[in-house]
Amino acid sequence: MKRLSNLLAALVFASLVIFMSCGGGGGDDGPSDLEIAVDNLTISGGFSNPSTVRTGPGDADGDWSTFGITFTGSVDGGSYTVSNVPTGFEDVWANGTWTINDAATVITRVQGGVTTDIVASIGEGSLTLEFDVADPTARTSGIAGEWTFVFN
Repeated sequence: MKRLSNLLAALVFASLVIFMSCGGGGGDDGPSDLEIAVDNLTISGGFSNPSTVRTGPGDADGDWSTFGITFTGSVDGGSYTVSNVPTGFEDVWANGTWTINDAATVITRVQGGVTTDIVASIGEGSLTLEFDVADPTARTSGIAGEWTFVFN
């Protein structure tokens, strides 16, 4: 009887060990919020024809209607290229590199040796970028200040 009791205890213990080691983890929880944001940011074809371009409280000077920006890279950052920047506004946008914070709310760009933090709202097929141009070297007046670009 004592042998049967010991055997039963050993079976219960072995069963517990087996069930505990099985766990429930499939290991893949899907993409993180940052990965989703970067996937949306680096969409094929990029973003073009902004619905809104503002400086401070008013509409921006220059014809930004055909402006476009394409981001390439990963969660570790990458590069971006711009197209159809109005003449004289190269301090607002020129080709450069980017990184993004873990919360996917701030894109840090480096363009022409100048680093700028851009507050970003990244959605599926939409992008809003807000940043300051502090001390432009361009000849065009009205470049310094807060800029907002909205792509839908």
